[in-house]
Amino acid sequence: MNEITRTTTPKGVTRIGMVLGVGAAFAMGVFGIGHSSPAHSSSLAGSGDAPANTTYSQPVVAGMNMGATATWAPPATTEATAMAVPAIKAH
Repeated sequence: MNEITRTTTPKGVTRIGMVLGVGAAFAMGVFGIGHSSPAHSSSLAGSGDAPANTTYSQPVVAGMNMGATATWAPPATTEATAMAVPAIKAH
């Protein structure tokens, strides 16, 4: 009735996973070195598609406007609702 269960993975599976992981990391390094991006001869502002001998113009943005969402007034001297009154009466 007593069954023994294995909770660890076999050593062969662990070693295969480690070899595959190291191989993948090595392949990423080789591809990163072999496929480098081309060097740019000039550094222009923007996306790189601007014509030569141009200058960058900073965009102009208007200031933030919150609008008239609230106005100041002195507080009322009485309560807004002294007592709740139902709109419809039951008969």
